Amino acid sequence: MQFSLYAGLLLLSSLISVALAGYASHRPSDKVMRAFLYLMIGVFCWSCTSFFEAISTSIGYKLFWSVVSVIDLVVPVLFLYFVLQFTRNGDRIPKKAVYLLLIIPVISFILSATFPIHGLVWPKIYLVDTILAGFSLFYVHGAWYWVEIIYSLLLYFAAAGVLLHAVIRSAPVYAVQMWLVFVSSLFPVISSLLYAFASPIFFGIDFTPISFTLTGLVLIYAITRHLLFDLIPIAHEQIIMDMQEGVIVIDEQDRIVELNPAAMLLLPVTSGVVGKHVSYLSPLFPDCGDEWSSCSDGRNRLSHIGDRWIEFRVSPVNRKRMPEKGCGRLLLCIDVTDRERSKQELSARNEELEKMNLDLAHEVSERRLAETSLRLANKKLNLLTSITRHDVLNWVTVVNGYARILQESGDEPDTESLDKIVHAGDTIGEIISFTGVYEDMGTEAPKWISVESVFEEPDIARLLAPILFSLEVSGLMVYADLMFSRVFYNLLDNSFRHGDGVTNVRVSGYPAGLEYCLVYEDNGQGIPDDEKEIVFSQGHGKNSGLGLFLIREVLDITGIRIRECGVYGKGVRFEMVIPEGGYRLS
Repeated sequence: MQFSLYAGLLLLSSLISVALAGYASHRPSDKVMRAFLYLMIGVFCWSCTSFFEAISTSIGYKLFWSVVSVIDLVVPVLFLYFVLQFTRNGDRIPKKAVYLLLIIPVISFILSATFPIHGLVWPKIYLVDTILAGFSLFYVHGAWYWVEIIYSLLLYFAAAGVLLHAVIRSAPVYAVQMWLVFVSSLFPVISSLLYAFASPIFFGIDFTPISFTLTGLVLIYAITRHLLFDLIPIAHEQIIMDMQEGVIVIDEQDRIVELNPAAMLLLPVTSGVVGKHVSYLSPLFPDCGDEWSSCSDGRNRLSHIGDRWIEFRVSPVNRKRMPEKGCGRLLLCIDVTDRERSKQELSARNEELEKMNLDLAHEVSERRLAETSLRLANKKLNLLTSITRHDVLNWVTVVNGYARILQESGDEPDTESLDKIVHAGDTIGEIISFTGVYEDMGTEAPKWISVESVFEEPDIARLLAPILFSLEVSGLMVYADLMFSRVFYNLLDNSFRHGDGVTNVRVSGYPAGLEYCLVYEDNGQGIPDDEKEIVFSQGHGKNSGLGLFLIREVLDITGIRIRECGVYGKGVRFEMVIPEGGYRLS
């Protein structure tokens, strides 16, 4: 490989073209930017193939890259296509016509690939050594080459003519952009002419791909300093007079220089404002401060003018190097009253739907929870029935057994057996009476129950009358079975039966993470440490032996856990842990 000044210039042209292609790739949906992207890709391919030819030292490689570089004939076609899109004339030419322009490049590629056979492209090739390009090939042009050069020049001249016509007809705000693009189009024209008619002077070196470096630099200047592609040149009557949106043009001296009929319909202004200072418009935008008068890129803002909503955006034009000197601006005004009213209606409807969805979600959640709780309650109710039947049958067996003993004893009364029979009968009565209280367990879905309302029930209030009672929860709602009040009735009943002189009962609660702990305490005897868990077992304790067992079963229907953690000798402390979502505080 060899490196030369010519190869370096080709590499620079490749880098500039690929940078411009990268810039254009961010807006591929825009027709102008898409055409510019195609053009820069073509220039990049042309510069790259020429670069590889320049650095090659093998004649075979040089000939190969020379054949590939015939892609340069596509660049004039792409340049004309870009100019047509840039000047908004692209829609006037059918796409088929653009495709037909590619016929000559395709023929040229075929003839170049087969040049040794016919000599129409390069009849003779010489090996030369130059200071600028080093070891290179000098191509003698054949008959077909002149077809190529004339074809390329015609395309370049057509593009330049379209640009010149657009410059003459364009509004002053776009004239600088048009002139810059027009000047950039002259570089490849001049370099093509030099290569065609002065090739021996430059030892066959083609400066056309390098000329696109200058074209790229001019376009970079136009992009960065004059908002090329941000303000696309359109005919004056299209951009101003025929637009349905209101447009107001403000010059660098902050004067209103033009406005279209749509602006006079949307805003309470007339053509008499032309020539006045921009501050004349201040009363029209009370909701937006001074942002509309700034030279910085503006966001879409709304202003309520009369019974209309007007959306506007300020776009700077011809931004100067020193912002303090001011800049021209375009003020675009759009009537969005229908849109804003629709948004308000839609917003109200969305809020209503969100509320309905939230209510529905709560309803579905509670329904699923209720169904689960009912299934569990029915299971527990079946268990209660089984337990009751088993215990009653046991005591009936006792009754029958001692009755037979009395039968066999003859006329002598057996007081002990009679006492056993009476005790068994009383126990059976207590079991049936006790379980009768729980016959409604699980028959209805769980509900939200106020803890405060539980202690207002007559049965519980009667138990609390002779003692000191403290309720230290307020606004607590618990999702529980309807037998929830019997939990506290049973706890109070146990305190009086087994607490050995209970005089004080306290109910309190506190959040425990995402759960809530509801606490029942008394100042009685308490429960020994070795019995804190077995007290919840079926059959444990005096009387029926079902009290605390059924309390745990009722609470478990809605996932509430209960435990006893009091200190023996100081009273009981039952903690009921309510799961997340099973309680509310208001």
